[in-house]
Amino acid sequence: MDVGCLVPYGDAADLTGFVPRVATGVEERGFGSLWMGEHTHLPVDTRYPDADDKSLPERYRRFPDPWAVLAASAALTRRIRLGTLIALVAEHKPLVLAKTIATVDRLSAGRVEVGVGYGWNPLEMRNNGIEPRRRRLHLRENVAAMRKLWTGEAAFDGEVVRFTDSWSLPTPVQPGGPKIHLGCSPSERNIADLVATADGFFPHRGLLSADYVADIARVRDTVARSGRDPDALEIGIAYPGTSWGRADLEKFTRRLPSVEELQSLRDLGVVRVVCSIPAGPGDLFERSLDAWRERADQAGVLTSPEPVNA
Repeated sequence: MDVGCLVPYGDAADLTGFVPRVATGVEERGFGSLWMGEHTHLPVDTRYPDADDKSLPERYRRFPDPWAVLAASAALTRRIRLGTLIALVAEHKPLVLAKTIATVDRLSAGRVEVGVGYGWNPLEMRNNGIEPRRRRLHLRENVAAMRKLWTGEAAFDGEVVRFTDSWSLPTPVQPGGPKIHLGCSPSERNIADLVATADGFFPHRGLLSADYVADIARVRDTVARSGRDPDALEIGIAYPGTSWGRADLEKFTRRLPSVEELQSLRDLGVVRVVCSIPAGPGDLFERSLDAWRERADQAGVLTSPEPVNA
């Protein structure tokens, strides 16, 4: 199983120093992947749905560009996969984003993964020219257009995405482009989008019910009934960090999945488990990495990938 790390870089005041700490710290401890989220900006009037008072965690104001950070991380590593969890694909122009992702895939010698999602902030969508009620359409067409562009030459004539026959180079190292994973709840509409657009299902653990075994079985059954091979669908689970108050190691450790749950996910065929790692203060990042590695070792689930030659 790929045991990975999701890092909220917005918590870091000094990216120049923190990006190398993250990239080398994750790789040196034998983890399989490094992930980061995305917000293009944060409208001042944003109301955060997960907080009782709707106030936003401070780090949401300071999200760096994920692809710039992942490109820098690619130069510092040789083994770990590098991905977004999640990228707000609907809020981008596919002609631009496809080239950016292909370039990072080249720089990393084919180590890119693309986790995508619908987004939760209506103001952010509108500021990027997207009506929230149409974000599903934008996501589906943007993903389809990028897959075509990753062949090197493509045209697209959709409802919201249109461009004439165009070259888009460089192409990714990975044939057909990086795998795309949809981060979403297992609702009927979401699973329909999953079947139509994605290589993997990558929900936040909080989006699944207490009976995650049944949730995963239902997703696989729907994929099978669509005519796709359910065994080819990669399933990953992301676990949250501590969003509120001052992070510390005790709080972090309490939120880690148990040994039994990690083993259960592995036995269900879940290929990737990712945990959000607090960025600070002090050496909390490194101590949290060590605690996550220890939990994975206790469960016996971690499989490290081999290095690649850039």
